[in-house]
Amino acid sequence: MNFMERCQKHKTFIYLSIPLLVIVAIIVGYIVAPSLVYDQCIWKYYWGPVVADATPNSMTATYNGIQAEEGYTLLSEITYGIILIAALFVIYKLLKKLEITIDWRFCLALMPYILFGPVTRTLEDTNYFNEPFVYWFISPLIYLQIAAYALLFLLLGYYLEKKYKKRKLNVNNVVFLGGTILLLPSLYLIARWILGDQWSTSAGVRFDVFAIVIGLVALIVGLVYIFAYLYRHKEIISAYKNPLNLAMLTGHLIDGITSYISIKDPFLMGLSYSEKHPASNFLLEIWGPLFPIAKFALIIVVIYVFDILYKEELKDYLTLVNLLKIGILILGFSPGLRDLLRVTMGV
Repeated sequence: MNFMERCQKHKTFIYLSIPLLVIVAIIVGYIVAPSLVYDQCIWKYYWGPVVADATPNSMTATYNGIQAEEGYTLLSEITYGIILIAALFVIYKLLKKLEITIDWRFCLALMPYILFGPVTRTLEDTNYFNEPFVYWFISPLIYLQIAAYALLFLLLGYYLEKKYKKRKLNVNNVVFLGGTILLLPSLYLIARWILGDQWSTSAGVRFDVFAIVIGLVALIVGLVYIFAYLYRHKEIISAYKNPLNLAMLTGHLIDGITSYISIKDPFLMGLSYSEKHPASNFLLEIWGPLFPIAKFALIIVVIYVFDILYKEELKDYLTLVNLLKIGILILGFSPGLRDLLRVTMGV
């Protein structure tokens, strides 16, 4: 038996061993060199930024003389990216085992959870939560929280669907209902703030920014859909009217346009926000509109690769492809909606 065959035979053991080895290495490193492992690595690049984000009126936090800044670093973004890929793989295996269809309807069922992230993050920006609960509403912990909720209702929905088949109860309905119950209290608090019941400092409610961003996004996505519909007989274009593809485009346009308007303030509305992500900030510094343009182009390329260029090769992996699309949607929509709500609420 060669090496590859051994790996294939023991792949479950290998998958479980990798994260365990990483955890053991971190623990051993902390015991041997706590200052190097925790203070100068974990604190500075991972936990410190969370604490800084949770500290009102401050963008930094200090521990044992090591200062951490609010926001992401290149190292943390790479780490979270690897974790996200691994998580998507595990979720894919679970959904495949449970024979759950991943399509546009499943994406709609997940929408309350996708909304829950940016809505509660915005509430954290208003200083609504107190320690230690505030840390649970800052990334990446907020995403772990959402994943736990979604998986809980997914498994509950799977169980109920199998047990009560005759009542036409399905996974998507249970997942959507559970997410809606979680989301409604946060939406109520957002509405209270916008209507004037504000519990901390605000620069003023900005409906104009909200209207401009949503209007531009609707215009661009609408034009893409109309163009794809008119030329739907051409396979290379018809893919761009797919609802899940349009959702990806919408999410990333909200992120790109909101970042551009709030940071560069092209309409001279008196906005003064900053960008946390190094890659995004790099594009915005070169030329403000380059960031939303790059976002638009990226999603167009992603759709082309998935639905046109490698359509035949991926036709047996639609579950994985659609799961990746939902992941891409979340990566754009979550930070984009949070930023848009922050600007709209003046926090």
